[in-house]
Amino acid sequence: MSDEQPSIEAAEAEAQPEVKKGDGSVVVRLVTEIGEADIRVPPRNKWGSMSRNRIHQGDDLGWAAYTLADDDIKKWMELDPTTEEAEAFFERFNELSPVANNRAERRRHLRAAS
Repeated sequence: MSDEQPSIEAAEAEAQPEVKKGDGSVVVRLVTEIGEADIRVPPRNKWGSMSRNRIHQGDDLGWAAYTLADDDIKKWMELDPTTEEAEAFFERFNELSPVANNRAERRRHLRAAS
């Protein structure tokens, strides 16, 4: 029947949209064979040197430990993403928070400060 309301289970199974938060962080859905969860990722300009070092080494678990809030670290560990799943997560993050925009923003802040 075409006028049926979708089930709650079907609505919950749909991917949730990524949302920018007021502090510049974005929420990105991590999808693995184990399950899925929304992960709040702070903007790159808030990542410390350990976070940047870990991500450049391809250590997504180390990156998560140094970058994410405790609840999100737990989600990351529980979902234990494969390389392919982690790469898909970071691709979605990059779509929402492109590097070029962050660089332009930093230059704008530097010009404003000088």
